[in-house]
Amino acid sequence: MIILPDKQIILIAMWWMFCLPLLVSCSPAEESPEAQVRALLKRGETAAEKKETGTLRQMISDKYSDSQGQDKRAIEAILRYYFLRNESIHLFMRIQSIAFPQPAQAQAVILVAMAGQPIAGAQELERLRADLHRFEITLASENKEWKVIRAEWRRAEPGAFF
Repeated sequence: MIILPDKQIILIAMWWMFCLPLLVSCSPAEESPEAQVRALLKRGETAAEKKETGTLRQMISDKYSDSQGQDKRAIEAILRYYFLRNESIHLFMRIQSIAFPQPAQAQAVILVAMAGQPIAGAQELERLRADLHRFEITLASENKEWKVIRAEWRRAEPGAFF
C-alpha cells in the first residue's frame, strides 16, 4: 500500500475537483430528437435489408394504427410476407423531412426504393425497376425511445428521389 504525504493528497484532490467538471463537459452530449429519429430510420433500413423482423417489431409502437385499420400485428405480418416473398432486399432511402409538431412526436416523410440488387444511387432506379414508395411516418417518444405509431404509404415517382 502506498501512503502519500498530506500535500500530495490535497493536490490530487484539487486536481480532480478541477478536472472532473471539464471531463464531464467534454463527454458526448445527448443526441437531439432529430438525430435520434434519423438514427432510428437508418436502423430500420438496415434491419429491413437483413430481414430482421424482431428489430423492426421493436421499432413499432404497441399503439400503432393507420388509416387502413392495421395494427402492429398486421404490419408485422406484412413485413414477414414481404421478407418471404423476396430473396434479397436492397433499399435506397431519402429522408425528405422531419418535423416535430409536439416535443414527444415526430413526423417524417421518407422516400424508399426497394430492389433485389444493391442501389448505388437515384440514377439507377429505373434500370433496376425498383419499387418506389413515399412514406409518411408519425413517431412518438415512448419511455425515451422513438417508436412508429402511424405510417401511410403510396407509390412515388423516380423524379422525387433527385
